[in-house]
Amino acid sequence: MLLPRVVGPTLYDQIIGLCAAAGFSPRVVQHAVEWQTVCALVETGLGVSLAPASIRRIRLKGVAFRGIESGTARTRVAVAWREDDHNPLVARLLETISQDPPDGPQD
Repeated sequence: MLLPRVVGPTLYDQIIGLCAAAGFSPRVVQHAVEWQTVCALVETGLGVSLAPASIRRIRLKGVAFRGIESGTARTRVAVAWREDDHNPLVARLLETISQDPPDGPQD
């Protein structure tokens, strides 16, 4: 299960490339437009998926998340905000994301 390529072509191609580098071509039997739906499909037993690490916070019965070996798969995430927004939550978010992430995958 994956998001359709049209939703995120770079991430989709990265996932397919990781599979190819591991020596296999995935058989994608179902597409979903949200990662929560992908995880729910995994929960029902329809298959497995490679997903961004941020999805680990979704808790579904019987769904396990495992990190990929550190350094083998990375993606960039951008943040956007209004330049004139003085909300302290925006300031805290920007402060938090400017910090170095912890080392290694987190399960």
